Amino acid sequence: MFLEQKRKKQQNKMKFLYYDLIFLVVFCLFLFFFLRARRKKIKREGVLFLYRTKAGLVFIEKAAKKLDKFLKIFGKISVIVGFFMMVFCFYLLIKTLFLTIRVPLGVPPLLPLVPYVPQALKLPLPPFYFFYWIIIVIVVAVTHEFSHGIFAAHHKIKIKSTGFGFLGPFLAAFVEPDEKQLAKTKKKAQLEVFSAGSFSNLVFAIIFLLGLQLFFFFAYKPAGVSFTFVYSSLNLSEIKSIGNYSVEEFLNLSEKEIKKLSEKDVLEVKTENATYYLDKKLLQEIISSKRLIQKYKKIIAYDDTPAFRARLEGGIISINGEKIRKAEDISKILKNYKPGEKINLTTSKSSYHIVLAEHPSEKNKPYLGIAFVQLQGTNKFFSSLTAPLFSPGLYVETRGNEQLTNFFRDLLLWLVLICFFVAIFNMLPLGFLDGGRMLYVLSLMITKSKKKAKNISVIFSYIVLFLIFLLMIVWMIV
Repeated sequence: MFLEQKRKKQQNKMKFLYYDLIFLVVFCLFLFFFLRARRKKIKREGVLFLYRTKAGLVFIEKAAKKLDKFLKIFGKISVIVGFFMMVFCFYLLIKTLFLTIRVPLGVPPLLPLVPYVPQALKLPLPPFYFFYWIIIVIVVAVTHEFSHGIFAAHHKIKIKSTGFGFLGPFLAAFVEPDEKQLAKTKKKAQLEVFSAGSFSNLVFAIIFLLGLQLFFFFAYKPAGVSFTFVYSSLNLSEIKSIGNYSVEEFLNLSEKEIKKLSEKDVLEVKTENATYYLDKKLLQEIISSKRLIQKYKKIIAYDDTPAFRARLEGGIISINGEKIRKAEDISKILKNYKPGEKINLTTSKSSYHIVLAEHPSEKNKPYLGIAFVQLQGTNKFFSSLTAPLFSPGLYVETRGNEQLTNFFRDLLLWLVLICFFVAIFNMLPLGFLDGGRMLYVLSLMITKSKKKAKNISVIFSYIVLFLIFLLMIVWMIV
């Protein structure tokens, strides 16, 4: 039954992928004929094709007038937040470099915002479809650029045009202020214009985060206590065999061969004294973390426990009719039983008759063989942000159609992540980015010298480029 459900889910994913690819083809054809019909209005600048219009100019002017008082306050906040994001992004870049040196990553530390990349590289992220990409680019690019335009209009800087830039099927929005007039305006005004785009992205990241929280509350329901099977970290040297393979033979298997093995129920991992197990989930993790396994000479496998033998699934709801509301309830109930006694354990998926084993480290104590994930640090922080109305220990299920619910959940999650990372990335002190332009203006305000300001801007740009280059080199060689 469970394998049949898994198969149907996989079929639904593939079905949506086909629809998404059809949408991509239709969009590319539309874009081709759109550009062809307007080819006289399109100009090539570098690798981009720019289509300039006057659309949105009236909206920008009206918004600047109506929001005049609001913009005076938020302009100053935008600048402060902008410099904070610049420092944070610089710190994040350095921290990522040191993290990559310590722990080899299976994927590049810097990835382009391209559809299907998470699926292709098997990242622990939701799927990123072209449909998502179009919506997100429109939201992120339009809010970013129109914020630049509205603050420019607020400071009486002429907006020459709006439009879109194209690189194949990929597009970006732009608002084009009069650069000469912008350069002559007050330095504080310039800072507000440059910081406005990233600040709006950050604001929208917070808005979508709140939307994700509300969506999670209304679209999901608690369905018991979440758990994981007890597992062990095994040294490769102590493993005698993995399935029908030696350790060396297993690690030399191709991704396709390991995937084929994952179609079986489980794979036995035998040591001198015990047997452990790999299921489909752990085999998938092995595929994406071979570099870590080869470096640390360790592999994660499930212990042979009553819970794993029963293949418990879902959230734990009750034991012998006694309701489970939190993880501590399970330990309290199990204290009333002895090894060898049978319990009836009910989850959100099914009911299981399980014979309790003896605890491996405490005699006469019953042992089920489950553990509970204890979120700490960053993981706990993000869990509280995305689902503050649910305990991290709860198992949740969708209230309606699972595929449709997860589709909108993933879209909201991508909107939060991309709005946030576009906001901080644009604040990098790199010449052509908003952060680089802000750094130049700040340097000019302090030094009163264009030459010195330019030198400072160039130095920081080279430092950032060097860090990015070094980060990619470290990733390739570690």
